[in-house]
Amino acid sequence: MTTVDATIVREEMERIVASGVLGRSRTYAKLLEYLVACSLEGRSPKELEIAVEVFGRGGDFDPSQDSLVRVYMHNLRQKLEQYGAKQPPESGYRLVIPRGEYRLMAEPVRESDPALAPPAPASARRPSAWVIAVLGLLTLNLLAYVALDNEETISPEQRIAGSPVWAGVLDDDIPLVIVVGDYYIFAELDESGNVRRLIRDFSINSAQDLDDLFMYSPELLESYYDLALTYLPQASAQALTHLLRVVYAAGKSARVIPMSELSAAELKSSHILYVGYISALDTLMEFVFASSSLAVGDTYDELSNELTGEVYTSGAGMLRENQRNYRDYGFLSTFPGPSGNQFLIVSGTRDEGVMHVAQALASTDDIALLEQRLEAHGAGGPPAFEALYEVAGFDRLNLDAMLVHWAGLDYQNIWGGELP
Repeated sequence: MTTVDATIVREEMERIVASGVLGRSRTYAKLLEYLVACSLEGRSPKELEIAVEVFGRGGDFDPSQDSLVRVYMHNLRQKLEQYGAKQPPESGYRLVIPRGEYRLMAEPVRESDPALAPPAPASARRPSAWVIAVLGLLTLNLLAYVALDNEETISPEQRIAGSPVWAGVLDDDIPLVIVVGDYYIFAELDESGNVRRLIRDFSINSAQDLDDLFMYSPELLESYYDLALTYLPQASAQALTHLLRVVYAAGKSARVIPMSELSAAELKSSHILYVGYISALDTLMEFVFASSSLAVGDTYDELSNELTGEVYTSGAGMLRENQRNYRDYGFLSTFPGPSGNQFLIVSGTRDEGVMHVAQALASTDDIALLEQRLEAHGAGGPPAFEALYEVAGFDRLNLDAMLVHWAGLDYQNIWGGELP
């Protein structure tokens, strides 16, 4: 390690741990702390030492047969690189693990360091950053829209914001987090280490999931690579234009994040407005369907009613040649959270379904229909129901829709288990 004051190194380590980049597992923090201690002592530990002192393995640990240490070191190196790229260190030094080694180094950060370089062109950034920039511009437009809407004392959006369907997430001081359903993708490498193709796997929804895969299948380290890349379906961004009009008409501020960055703590501390495909619900999937009479199919393009046996299958993803009309499904759900907060789910099997639900929540006629259903349901307390719309799609546009399913939710059963 470069000769650096031990206090600076330890403070930088603490900032890394506190940032959350190491994930929920305490193991990576323990490994980092051990490597820092060794580096400050001027020694580079061997693989067997790490296995024994960090992972509690016995002296008979065989590195040639067990890749545990190598996998964790690889993952920790990537996490440190991700942290350095996002947050230039306050101390002027960054902690790095040289490739192929088990020692930690403190490198001075120079002005030419990529972490301090000007932002990359928009085409080279990860899509979630582009999405946030677009939403920032959208926010300014919507604020201007609200400010100019002074011809009426109460605008349609303000009336909609006061509806029981919306009030649960808008009428108090609890923070509102808008969660956009993004998709995590990673790279498959060829024999030369170059990217052969990009992969979307429904079971791999974050860098942590990919790390877990490497833990159980370390041979994949040579084939897969984390690009820190996600993408967002077009409909999700379009749907936000309708939803944010209502949010800002209520005078509510909101924070927009991709699903891949949603934390368990926010499930308890904030109202959650989700916008995106059913297949991108990820952490929320279990809770959204815990009390539902609908079940999601293996391809995420179909929903089945477990009470009636009806099956609703989207045709948007299976278009025949020259086919222009098809059916899609939009899914709406709202229910109380575990700490007095509220969840509002704007979703669907494909683009047309998501778009229709967003438009319905910004439409006085559709809101009135949902209010009638709520009143007829007669349940007291916060709103808890689900609705399914059959949407007529044409050339990737949603033309019309009808409500094909509505049911109240027994939300007391949703939060019976531990949060993830």
